[in-house]
Amino acid sequence: MRNAYVPLLCLTLLALVPTTGSSQDKKNPVLGRWTITAVYDQYENGDKKDNWGGGVAGEILFTDDGHFSQMIIGKADAASKSPDPRKPDAPIVAYYGSYRIDDSGNKIDAKIEHASYSPRAGTDTGWTVSGAGESFTLVGTPRKDQYGMFTPNLQIKRAGK
Repeated sequence: MRNAYVPLLCLTLLALVPTTGSSQDKKNPVLGRWTITAVYDQYENGDKKDNWGGGVAGEILFTDDGHFSQMIIGKADAASKSPDPRKPDAPIVAYYGSYRIDDSGNKIDAKIEHASYSPRAGTDTGWTVSGAGESFTLVGTPRKDQYGMFTPNLQIKRAGK
């Protein structure tokens, strides 16, 4: 008779074991390290441009304590070469700061602490998140360059996958 309770006890204990996905994962689908696989800018006039000239590489990291870092590096440009190793010879966007994600997991609000383009330091930014699983698109907040107003789009996949 005592052995009849063993399966019931095992099922009860199994129900108490956490599953592989936590509530934090569901609330924050971008938590972790991501490889940037493509970048393009969507302009207000409908133009979609790769201002990086192809060959872009980079990563974006979202930590569980509310910090992020992003680095995007384009192809080297011979005209930008310098003997100073602190001066990049490729287009670069790099910054870090703090972030929070809304309860739906679809909107990230962030504060840039420091940036490779100094006017971005101390500013607010954000992304709308679309996709699922191991691949997402992050659509950034609108900004302006020499061509007009645009929204940057980062296509990312989970690093190491």
